[in-house]
Amino acid sequence: MTDTPAPDAPAPAWSELLREGRTLYVVLVVLGAALYALQILVIAIIMPTVVGDIGGAAYYTWPAMLYTIGAIVGAASVGPLWARFGARRAYAISGAVFLIGTLGCALAPDMAALIAARAVQGYAGGLVIGGGMALISAAFDARLRTRILALYQGTWMVSQLLGPAFGGLFAEIDWWRGSFWAMTPILLIFVAITWAKVPDRLGDDAARKQPGGFPAPRLALLASGVFCIALAGPVEDPAARAALIVAAVVLVWTTFRIDRASKNPLYPSAAFSARSPVGLALWILFAVGAVQTTVSLFLPLLLQVSHGITPLFVSVVTMVISAGWTVGTFTVSGWTGARERLALWIGPLLMLAGLTGMIMTAQTPAVAALILGAFVFGLGIGTHNVHLIARTMAAADPGEERITSAAMPSFRSLGTAFGAALAGMLSAVAGLDNAMAPDAVRDAVTLVYSVNLVPTLCMAVFMFMLVRLGRKPAGEAA
Repeated sequence: MTDTPAPDAPAPAWSELLREGRTLYVVLVVLGAALYALQILVIAIIMPTVVGDIGGAAYYTWPAMLYTIGAIVGAASVGPLWARFGARRAYAISGAVFLIGTLGCALAPDMAALIAARAVQGYAGGLVIGGGMALISAAFDARLRTRILALYQGTWMVSQLLGPAFGGLFAEIDWWRGSFWAMTPILLIFVAITWAKVPDRLGDDAARKQPGGFPAPRLALLASGVFCIALAGPVEDPAARAALIVAAVVLVWTTFRIDRASKNPLYPSAAFSARSPVGLALWILFAVGAVQTTVSLFLPLLLQVSHGITPLFVSVVTMVISAGWTVGTFTVSGWTGARERLALWIGPLLMLAGLTGMIMTAQTPAVAALILGAFVFGLGIGTHNVHLIARTMAAADPGEERITSAAMPSFRSLGTAFGAALAGMLSAVAGLDNAMAPDAVRDAVTLVYSVNLVPTLCMAVFMFMLVRLGRKPAGEAA
């Protein structure tokens, strides 16, 4: 890559994102993040209304689970799809399939149809979010990437905060289908802008045609592995849960082994390599996804059961992680040179400090200290995230720019899936039962959070190695 600015270069103005024909690219990135993020949380709010209307209570969690599985596989499909159809058609297809899945959800006559439509919607959502990262890599040079990534993250946060309110509005009027119908004009706009604005080829990577057909067997193998890890979450039997987790690891690892030797790879060749900036970055993203989902899953439980916080206030308190993430993101987005390296170094350390603080206060009545720890934890994610993604894009091997960009959301989601399953297993080991006694909750959260210190420490070590490698960082000369 040759588009890296000089060390400690002045931060670009936000208005530069809208110059030189980039305005509609910004719109596409923002729309893609909003569409995907809104549909993650809206389903949780409307599901009681859905079940009351079409039944299927036994499959209550499946619409959310299939969306997540589809998204992981969809993000992995960006490389082959863009290579086969070109950027414009592939990105437009992504939006069109998202529209089909969304209409399927709106028209679903029963739970089986809703689950199938959510799988389609999730797959297309992965294509959209992975394609958005590829678009950022190709359409914005290194000097502007942290700015557009900050905007992307800000959109993601706002959308996730609005998701429950958006779903709640339609649940309140007893028209859950409206939460999907309302998305259709936005998706139509997304497809129209893509078709009108995005060129057939974007960047050197997109100009290379990959040999081979569409890698359906590998995608099926990956989906099977993620499905196993998703099933491990609600399973109560410890042996069955452990077997599902082992099966998931074997299936996902096999996917990567096969992919490494293929002519039309889903992931960059350096994935999982601790000697490559790209491999280290993907490991960090995996670990962040695992740790963050664990903290987010158990913080509301700890606050409500052990501290007697009302559900309404719990929903406000749990926003502090997002608030810390947002503050960190926009604070450091313009940092370059030595300050960019500082942001990368201190991000995992802040996460470690915040997680340690939450562990130390989990057994005490110090709610304020617990909330502060959650804020610092989120601040750590925001401090390093945009620079990690920008640096990874800049470090991609020639010809792998697109699949490297699309791999990042896929790896993070994989970490989220594994983190949730392992957290469930650990909480069962700690004695968390259906009674949800305050002491059991405190013990379970303390154990789960303590075990998560290990991947957080590994994250800090990987980040140190990444900065030391320093190959083509975003924000300084190579």
